[in-house]
Amino acid sequence: MDNSSRFSIFEAVKNAYIFVGREWLYLLKAGLLPMGAQIVTGVFIQFQRPDASLVESYLWGLPAAALLGWFIFLETRLLLLGERLERLPKDSAALADRRHAMKLSVLTALLFNMGAAGAITLWLAVEEAAQSSANGFLNAVGLLIIGGIIWGVRFGIIPTLAAVHYPIRPVLRRTAGLLFSLRLIGMGLLGTFPVIFISRFFVGSMLPDAADLTAKLTDTQQLSITFISAPLSLMCAALLGASAAYALKQILGSSRNGVTI
Repeated sequence: MDNSSRFSIFEAVKNAYIFVGREWLYLLKAGLLPMGAQIVTGVFIQFQRPDASLVESYLWGLPAAALLGWFIFLETRLLLLGERLERLPKDSAALADRRHAMKLSVLTALLFNMGAAGAITLWLAVEEAAQSSANGFLNAVGLLIIGGIIWGVRFGIIPTLAAVHYPIRPVLRRTAGLLFSLRLIGMGLLGTFPVIFISRFFVGSMLPDAADLTAKLTDTQQLSITFISAPLSLMCAALLGASAAYALKQILGSSRNGVTI
């Protein structure tokens, strides 16, 4: 990775917090649908499919994931283009371009989500098999999968680029390499650490038995986790989406085909 694909992690995260703090009301309104879908899905699985496997639970959660991708699309359009739902373009061609960008952004967000979930599931299966059989080859495969997951983090910028019709392949070539993915991971950890810390505080205070890993959570405790995790997940998504947009603004801060990142 050359210097042209470097960005300041601290600046990207700082600007993301400033943006989310400034636009919190708009983002909250836009996030009501994905939050509601996540809560409904969690409650449904808890009471209707309590024995669902991880794969089945993930599939039930795909509509909520799609709505979260739509939320990131709205946030990106606001951050990079100043577009708001109450002030959409009147021109039919512009609206058609926006619909196309929305479909592509949400679809690529879902594909990235599915790819990451599939890779993590595969790694967990390989790790379990390696521990039960003490197979060195499986340990090596597990390490390769982890390396692939880290390298693949770079594809998480595609929904942001798609949201504003910015050319994707040139950016992927420019940001090729493991270091760019590691910087994205560092940015994500720095950006979401305060939210994760707060969530652990709330869960710990509301669920005193959660420290006992052998204790089974009651229905009320599980519902509490579901209702707490939805807004916290949305906050993390908002911070990650804004951080990615600001990182790309640093890297690609020039106009291309009338679109400025």
